Amino acid sequence: MRLIAAIVVLTLIAIGAGALAGLHLFAAAERVADAKKAAAPPPLATSYAGSARLRKLSPIVTNLGAPSNNWARIEASMVTDSMNDEDAGILAAHISEDIVTYLRSASVGQFEGSRGLQHLRDDLTERANIRSSGKVRELIIETLVIQ
Repeated sequence: MRLIAAIVVLTLIAIGAGALAGLHLFAAAERVADAKKAAAPPPLATSYAGSARLRKLSPIVTNLGAPSNNWARIEASMVTDSMNDEDAGILAAHISEDIVTYLRSASVGQFEGSRGLQHLRDDLTERANIRSSGKVRELIIETLVIQ
C-alpha cells in the first residue's frame, strides 16, 4: 500500500511540474511572437537615392550589322539623376542614336544566351554613362526582339 501511495504522490508531483513547465514555455513563446510583431521590418536597401528617376526611351528599330537582313527592336529605360525634362529628352535622343549605332555594328551571335544579353546591357549602360557625363546610372533593357 505504501508503494502505491508513493507512486501516486510522485505522479502528482510530475504532473504539476510538467504543467508549470508548459505554462512557462507557452508564456515565453507568446512574448517572442509579440516582440516579432512589434519589430519593424528592416528597410529595403536600394542603390538609388531619392533623386533618381526612371525615363523611358522611345522604341528603337534598326537592322543589325551581320547579317544585314536581321532586324532588332529594343525598348529601354534609363535611370538618371534629377534633370529637367528638356535636358532629359535631349539626352534620351542622343542615347537612342548611340544604341542604333551600336546595333548596326553588331551581329546576331553577340546576343545569344544570357551572357550575350548581359554584355549588351553592360555595353549600352557604359555608352549611356559616357554620353551623359555620369548622369545616367543604368540603362534597363525592357524588351529585345531580333528577327
